[in-house]
Amino acid sequence: MKTNRIIVILLSIIVLVGYSSCDTESLTNLDDPKYMLTPDNSDMSMMFSKLLVQHGRNSTGANAIMIDAAYAKYYSSMGLLRGALYRFDQGHNDEQWTNGYQHTLKLAITLEDYLLKLDNPLQANNIAFTRIMKVAVLQRLTDYYGDIPALEAGLAYINDILKPKYNTQEEVYDYMLRTLDEEAKALTDNSEVMAFTWTSNSDAKKSRDIVYGGDITKWRKYAYSMMLRLAMRISNVDPAKAKTYAEKAIAGGVILDNADNWTLKTLDGLNTEKNPYSAWFEGTPYGDPERYCKMGEFFVDFLKDNNDPRMKIIFGGRLKTDITDVTASDMQSYWRDESKWDWDFSQAKGIPHGLTANPFLSLQEYMHAFTSPNPFLFTMDQPLVTITASEMYFWLAEASLNGWTTGTTADAAYQNAIRMNMKQLNSYSGLLERQHIDDSDIDAYIKARPLGSGKAARERLAEEVWVSLYLNPSESWFNMRRMDLMWPDNIADLHMPVRHTYPENERANNLDNMNEALSRLGLGLNLTREEEWAVCVWWDVNDNF
Repeated sequence: MKTNRIIVILLSIIVLVGYSSCDTESLTNLDDPKYMLTPDNSDMSMMFSKLLVQHGRNSTGANAIMIDAAYAKYYSSMGLLRGALYRFDQGHNDEQWTNGYQHTLKLAITLEDYLLKLDNPLQANNIAFTRIMKVAVLQRLTDYYGDIPALEAGLAYINDILKPKYNTQEEVYDYMLRTLDEEAKALTDNSEVMAFTWTSNSDAKKSRDIVYGGDITKWRKYAYSMMLRLAMRISNVDPAKAKTYAEKAIAGGVILDNADNWTLKTLDGLNTEKNPYSAWFEGTPYGDPERYCKMGEFFVDFLKDNNDPRMKIIFGGRLKTDITDVTASDMQSYWRDESKWDWDFSQAKGIPHGLTANPFLSLQEYMHAFTSPNPFLFTMDQPLVTITASEMYFWLAEASLNGWTTGTTADAAYQNAIRMNMKQLNSYSGLLERQHIDDSDIDAYIKARPLGSGKAARERLAEEVWVSLYLNPSESWFNMRRMDLMWPDNIADLHMPVRHTYPENERANNLDNMNEALSRLGLGLNLTREEEWAVCVWWDVNDNF
């Protein structure tokens, strides 16, 4: 079977590596099928756990901080965050494609193919889980790159499609919305199907659904929440379709409680178990990023100007001025030492976007001047959350502003969105006692920042979505583009990119199909990366450049 090739190849490598230390007589029967690792004698359900882990971990980490979070103006540095400089970096640009296609999407497609070939109706929930996650992976890919291989992607070992065609983003969105609609309806709590449904287990080696534990109600809410996210993403370019799917998602039931958020647990253990966002800040397993990554000037000023209580949780401190002779190696040990930092938020200061070097003569002056991210928020076991109740309430508010049927009002949904976001931030276990937000602070902030009406309401909604997605910088960048939240250029007068460029690997292996996609954008073959990342994707109708 074609789907077995990759497993057989991996097994062959293992055999060859160990060949020199083996007795040749012990190899005589290795071509017997009973010794071959295939889907027929393997527990393929383990691939689902891997799919969940890959998707969760790919949503954060070094790339999301250095590019997406810097685009969103959450962070900047003394020239070492490419996103703050708006400078092209091939490795960072290509990483989302590599992680999305070569790792996560390939898992989803291989597992989907395996389940379908079982031809067992009792696998209905597992197929639905897999396809819903496939949509989640595709959504990130298309929102980064625009037109992408989707319907023919990942089929090299299944249908011998080595050069998949690029689907337009409109086609990708149509496929994703239809799939979510179909799979949300396919989910069932039928007892016979549930006997085959992947669940969690107290024995980690037996656990498969490590996010929702096989809870059909929560999976259905997640599917409809993804549908609402996608519907709002296309609401400017195809409002009729957006309205249809948004109202369908709302009627089906979206996530309205933080207990139902898509959440992947992490562990302060091996590097592959730690929260990748937190690990990058701390400088493990590589580097020492805290010596240069600081809160962005625009973000700090925005939170201070609005007296936003989330400052308690988002802001770290500035290094105390009596600490001198600081070296880069000191910063990792200082990172979680509360006594080393000045926590006066009234003096918080962000670093300008676009700096190419330390504006001071020494590292300690740099550390004294600028506010760090909060180390007690970014613990190694901080869970990874990809979609939340807060986000859904924001989309309910926007849908209500559109005049669509939501079962609530724009004001009520807006207030719930802010409240849910602050409650979610409050839940992180590493926070110091004084870093929690009181209910009275939440109420005061909502009262001081009412939604309003008309164009002002949409602008305020976009601002609050931006703040709320601090821990999900990729989604923040996507929504900034769609909601036309174009903050000022950096100090070099460079403008925020509005897409990723196609990766170098595609230029080597799938050039004709890639060029066809570029031609649909009106781009020629000799374009620069800066020209390519200035062209909006299909759903972004704003004149951002």
